[in-house]
Formats: sequence, C-alpha cells, structure tokens
Amino acid sequence: MSLWSTFKESLESIKSPSFSSRLHQKISDNFPNKDDEFHLKAACLSGLMARIAYADLKIDSSEKETISQSLITWMEMNETEANNLADLCLEEIKDLAGIENHLYCLPLRESLSVMDRYKIIETLFAVAAADGNVENLEGEEIRNINQGLLLEHKHFISARSTVLEHLGSLKKD
Repeated sequence: MSLWSTFKESLESIKSPSFSSRLHQKISDNFPNKDDEFHLKAACLSGLMARIAYADLKIDSSEKETISQSLITWMEMNETEANNLADLCLEEIKDLAGIENHLYCLPLRESLSVMDRYKIIETLFAVAAADGNVENLEGEEIRNINQGLLLEHKHFISARSTVLEHLGSLKKD
C-alpha cells in the first residue's frame, strides 16, 4: 500500500469524508505530472505549515511568503508551483486545522530522516516568526508536531532557538 493510500484511509476515518477527496483532487489538479509520493509529502508539509500560520487565527502575508519559499526548498518547486500550493493549503486551512497532527506526521516520520524531520520543525518556527512574533499558541502547536514526528525535546529547543528574538514570551512590552 502506498503512503498516499495510508494517508487517505486515515483521513477517511475522520468525520468529514469530503475533506480527503477535495484535498486530493485539488493537489492532483494542480500537480498532474507529479507522483503520489510528491502529493503526500506536499500535503503533509503544506498542511503543517498552514496549521502554524493559522494558529493565531490570522494569516499574515509574510507567513504565506515563508510557506511558499519553504515549499520551493522542500519540494524542489518553482515559484509559481509553490505559490499555488501555498494558496491551496491556506484556502483549506479551516478543514486542515481539524485534522490531527499525527495524520500529517506519520507519513513524514516514516519517510524522512531525523535530520529532515528536525528541519521541518525549524521551518515551522520560521513560519511562526514570519509575522514578527511567535505566539505561545504557535510554539505549543510546534511542540505537539515535534512529538508527532518522534523527535526529542532537544530538537524542539534547538529549532526554537533559531527565532529567539521573535518569541512572544520573551518580548518586553
């Protein structure tokens, strides 16, 4: 069974059955020349980044730009493709926000090394810091994702240290 099939089955267990088919259809429509492995990785990474961007219930343009730039790096996409995928995941954020982190994390932890999973945590902190402030809620969401990716606490601390100047809890009012 392919990773994409596993992901779809996990999504079908959620009470919103239209979600998986709608997301799958949009990814397939936007990236018809890519394989299922690409679709799965793109869905998981963009979904996690969108969750962090929307954790404070607003999406800043700088967060969208950071997501696009991260997708260029992670998915080896061109700028147009990355912007399309960023738009897609941010349009779907209300549905994506209801999905449990483990549905995004399981395929990634099965296919990526510890170092690549750590780099995802760094990327998520970069998305959170893009608007100039890493809210406590964003940090806690990233902590949960860190656990879902089966990373140690030291990975979370190390990744968080890359955005110390943006941590809301450390800022003086």
